[in-house]
Amino acid sequence: MKKRTAKEEKLSDVVNDFIDQSGLRKKYREQEILLNFKEIMGPFLMKKVQKSYVRNQKLYLKLSSAAFKQELHMQKTNLLLQLNTKIEHKYLIDLILI
Repeated sequence: MKKRTAKEEKLSDVVNDFIDQSGLRKKYREQEILLNFKEIMGPFLMKKVQKSYVRNQKLYLKLSSAAFKQELHMQKTNLLLQLNTKIEHKYLIDLILI
């Protein structure tokens, strides 16, 4: 088995450096947030989300159910904390329900 030399780097470090240098970190975080949101909500609740996107560090959700909108409004702080914890960075500052 070949020994590592000092010039070898982890693939994850190389990819992260590339994302930072190319200016794609913001877009990467936004997509990561959307994927984690879908995972947290699950397929049943995601059926009530008509549109979701991140802009200016805010998660925007267009919902088809008024009851679900009220429930998310009450859980807003907890949801933001969960999403920021999942991406290991305090990125989201607000949740906007449309």
